[in-house]
Amino acid sequence: MAEWGAVLLGCGFVLFAVVAVILLHTLRRVLLRTEDVLGKAGNEISQLAAESRETIVQVTATLSELQSRVEEVRPFCESLQLAGVTLAATIERADTIVRQAADSAMERLERAHRENELRFAEAYRWLDAGLSVWHSFKRQSQTSTDDHA
Repeated sequence: MAEWGAVLLGCGFVLFAVVAVILLHTLRRVLLRTEDVLGKAGNEISQLAAESRETIVQVTATLSELQSRVEEVRPFCESLQLAGVTLAATIERADTIVRQAADSAMERLERAHRENELRFAEAYRWLDAGLSVWHSFKRQSQTSTDDHA
């Protein structure tokens, strides 16, 4: 029985060794795949880094160009702003002048209206007086014509 125990122990050891070899082989394949994937990822990262550097250089050049264009346009924008401020001030002054002219015209119109009312009132009084005298004269002349007839 001791022999069978030794045989079983030997078979168990061989079985253990086979399982260990299979596990080590599987682990090796997994490690090789991982190394391959990491190598590809490293290459892609290197390519991305190179492309990023190129993009950063292009973006920097573009931003520099934009900055120079902004600096070129800045005086024009400032002059436009100055022209706008001047135009706004001119319009405000013109508005003030127009308002003053309208107020002055209204005052003159009201003054002329008051003066004309006074003149027309006096003219109407004279007209009324003249018509009253004429009416009285006509009445008297009609009464004297009636008396002579």
